[in-house]
Amino acid sequence: FASLPRAADDAAPTVALIGRVVPIKDVKTFITAIGILRRRLPDLRALVMGPTDEDPEYYQQCRALSTQLGLETCLEFTGNVSIAEWLPRIHVVALTSLSEAQPLVLLEAGAAGVPCVTTNVGSCAEILLGRPGEQPHHGAGGIVTGLVAPAEIAEALRTLLTDHAKRAAFGESLRARVKADYSNQ
Repeated sequence: FASLPRAADDAAPTVALIGRVVPIKDVKTFITAIGILRRRLPDLRALVMGPTDEDPEYYQQCRALSTQLGLETCLEFTGNVSIAEWLPRIHVVALTSLSEAQPLVLLEAGAAGVPCVTTNVGSCAEILLGRPGEQPHHGAGGIVTGLVAPAEIAEALRTLLTDHAKRAAFGESLRARVKADYSNQ
């Protein structure tokens, strides 16, 4: 993932939730955040990338919420995809989970230099912000939010999607942390 190119600054601002469409991933909060964010960024592109067949009822609820919020032209459910093929098109990765351990998606995004917005679950804050006493301190690799906080998530996404310099700096910080702490290199 380290050799993947970054999404161009002049491309439509693109955010992705990469994960299974199941309640524990709280995809509904992501969709609600996208609804809020789209009012400020009309050309926003949002992706939900992952399997939709594990909980078909929840997937249908997510699609219905997307329709209810008028996001049909903005939000795409891609199903299973090759993450390596899509990361070069994504400006920010979002993780809105209610529970996690050490999410691989944050490490993959970090290896590709894509900053993240994540809820404060599992080791997410540690991955994005570093361990206490991290030496050298790599800096923030994204923004950590509360659980089920669509307005807070929308604002964090807006910050990284509109501030190209901050997004690049956070992406590089996360890349450095993943390389130093989570790889065999």
